[in-house]
Amino acid sequence: MIAASLKLKSVATCFALLFLFTASSASAQVFSSNIQFASYSAPSSVDNPLTGFSINYRLTGSQTGWIGARVLTVRFYLSDTPSGSNQVYLLGEKSVLLSEGTGQFGPFHAPSGTLTATLSQADMEPAAVSLLENIVTGCTPQSWYILAYVPVTGSLVSASSSIGGWRQSDQFFRAGALSPSAIQPGGTTNLSFTLYRQCPSAYAPSSVGIYLANANFQLLSYIGSVPTPGYSGVTTLQPTGITFSPSIPLGTYYIVLIADDDGVVPEVNENNNVGALMLNITSSAQLSQGHDEARLETEVPLSGDPASLVRGLKPGASDAYLHER
Repeated sequence: MIAASLKLKSVATCFALLFLFTASSASAQVFSSNIQFASYSAPSSVDNPLTGFSINYRLTGSQTGWIGARVLTVRFYLSDTPSGSNQVYLLGEKSVLLSEGTGQFGPFHAPSGTLTATLSQADMEPAAVSLLENIVTGCTPQSWYILAYVPVTGSLVSASSSIGGWRQSDQFFRAGALSPSAIQPGGTTNLSFTLYRQCPSAYAPSSVGIYLANANFQLLSYIGSVPTPGYSGVTTLQPTGITFSPSIPLGTYYIVLIADDDGVVPEVNENNNVGALMLNITSSAQLSQGHDEARLETEVPLSGDPASLVRGLKPGASDAYLHER
C-alpha cells in the first residue's frame, strides 16, 4: 500500500507534541531538510507482531547540515488512527544513511531504491509490547494502523493492518501428578492436574474424563470427570483421592486424562488432549521400595479416537477395578 504523505499540520496534538520533543536534538544539526516518503507498505495482517515483521518504504529529497546530517531517523508507531491522533505506541526506530553530498554540509540525498525495516519485540516500548500481548492472546484480530514518521520534516505515512490472528480453541495439559504412584489393592492415590484452554470456540463447555488403562494404554474403566467452561483459561484439579477395589489385580496401570472426552469442542490440534500417569498396584512387601509420585506423560499412544474409545466406559458400568462386584 502506498499512502499519501501527510504534513505536520495534519497530525493531531498528541502526535505533534511527540514530534516537537523528538525532533529537537536532530534539528540542531540539520540546517534544512525536505525528505519525504515516496512510497510505503506494511503487512496487511500480522498474526503475532512480537515475533517480528518487516516494513518497506522509499524516501525522496535531501538535507543539509553539520555532523550527523547524513543520518536520518525514521520512527515507526502503532495507532488506532491513520494520523496518530489518538493512541500512539512506539514500535521502534531505524537509522538511514543518506548518500554523499557535493560538499561538507551536503546536500545529502535519500538513498535510491526500497528500504526495509524489520521490527521485533526488542525494538518496542513496554506499552506497545503490553498492548500487542493482549491483542495476540485475545485470539481475535483487531484493525490498527502502522505509521512511519520522519521527525525532522514531519513526513508521516500509514497503512492499515489486521493485528493478531484468529485461532481455534485448543486444550492441553501443562502438568499433572499422582501420589503415591504405588498402592495396594483397595488403596487410595491422589490425582492433580492443570489443563490450559486456549481461545474459546463457540463457548462450548466440556470436561476432562479420567480413566483407568492397562500397561498398553487400553482403557479399562471410567473413573470420573472434571467440568471445564467454554471460555479460555486454566482448569486445575487439586489433589483428589481415587480409591480402587480390593479385587483389582496386581500390575502396572495408567490413570489417563482426556480433555474434551466427548469431542464437543472443535480444536486446532486434536492430538494433544491426552495425558497419563503411571500407577502400580502392588503387594505391601513391594511398597517399601519407594514410589512417591508419578508425573504426567503427554505422549500417550491411545489406539483410536478418544471420544470413540470412551463411549462404553461412562458411568453405570460395574467393574472390578473401582468397585466390588
